[in-house]
Amino acid sequence: MKEINYRQSRLCRLLGNPTAFAVVCRLAEGKEMSTSEIAGAVGRSVSRTSNILGALRLAEVVRYQTVGTQARYRLKHPREVRRVLDALAGFVKTAAVAERSQRR
Repeated sequence: MKEINYRQSRLCRLLGNPTAFAVVCRLAEGKEMSTSEIAGAVGRSVSRTSNILGALRLAEVVRYQTVGTQARYRLKHPREVRRVLDALAGFVKTAAVAERSQRR
């Protein structure tokens, strides 16, 4: 498997996790957030959120900056991530319209 295909597959698998997807969507809103802020926003424990953020860091989706004793997370490539999220939303809408028209 080509390296780029492997990375794409890894990213799709990661975004297939509802918690990871929620974290990415929240960070796509454009502000930096701490692990505890993200955990509260997505309704998961800090521990679970930290694990997800670690996976997102390895996939080069997020980065962090330490401010005092706190890590503040943001998207590494915000424009590209927003394009992916928009493409997914467009696909889901198109598929839903097609499904409704087939039922008729």
